[in-house]
Amino acid sequence: MNRQVLRIAMAGGLLISSALAAQPLKDLQDRLAAVRSDQPIRVKVDVELQHKGTAPLHLNSDKQRGRVIIEAGPWGVKAWEQKRSGSTSRFSFWGSKKETDPDPLIDEVDAQALIDPAGWIGSLLNESDLVDDQMAAWEGQAARLLLIRPSDLPAELEASREGEPKPAVVEAKIWLGADGLPLALESTGELRLPGLTTTQYQTFTFQQVGGRLLVARSTETASGTALAVLRGSDVKKMKVTVD
Repeated sequence: MNRQVLRIAMAGGLLISSALAAQPLKDLQDRLAAVRSDQPIRVKVDVELQHKGTAPLHLNSDKQRGRVIIEAGPWGVKAWEQKRSGSTSRFSFWGSKKETDPDPLIDEVDAQALIDPAGWIGSLLNESDLVDDQMAAWEGQAARLLLIRPSDLPAELEASREGEPKPAVVEAKIWLGADGLPLALESTGELRLPGLTTTQYQTFTFQQVGGRLLVARSTETASGTALAVLRGSDVKKMKVTVD
C-alpha cells in the first residue's frame, strides 16, 4: 500500500513539475497573442545580401543591397522593391551560365515574419519544450532568458556515439523584457551527417509600435559543405523602420 501511495505521489509530482515548466511558454503565448494586429501599417526595410559558393572549377559570389517597402493590413501583406544595387561575380571552367532574374530581396515569407513576429514565435513555442529559465541581461538591461528546443526530433538526429557531438543541434534563446514580451531571439541549427554539414544562425531584435510587436533588426547566416568540396555561405541582414 505504501509503495502504491509513493508511486502515485511521484507521478503527481512529475505532472506538477511538467505543468510548472510549461507555464512560462503558455504565458508568453498569451502575451504574444495580445500584440498581434491586422491594422494597416507601412514599413521600410533596408536589406543586405551576400552569397558565396564554390565547387571544383566553379566560383559564384553575389552582393546586393536595397530597400523594400512593406504594407500590411486586413487585406494581407504586400512588398515591393524601392531600390537595389549590387555586384555579381561568376566563373566556371565549363562555361558561363545563362543569366537569370535576381531573386527578390524580401519574399512574402520574410515580409510576414517582419510584420508579425508574434505569430511565428507563437508557432515555435507550440513545437518546443522549455529547457532553461533564468534571469540574465540583454544589452545592459535586466531580462528573463528562456532556452527552448524542439519537442520531437527524429531519433536518428538525437543519437550520437560516445565522445562525438550529436548529429543535430536545434535550439533558440528568447530574452524577455519587464513586460514579458520578447526583446531578442537567437536560433541555432546545426546538422552533421556523413558527407553533409550545415549551420544556420539567426538573430532578431524586436520593437513595439502602436501596441504591436515588429522585428527591428535581423541577421541570418547559413553555411554548408557537401562531399568536402561543395561549399556555400549566405548572409542576410534586415533593418525595419516604420514609415
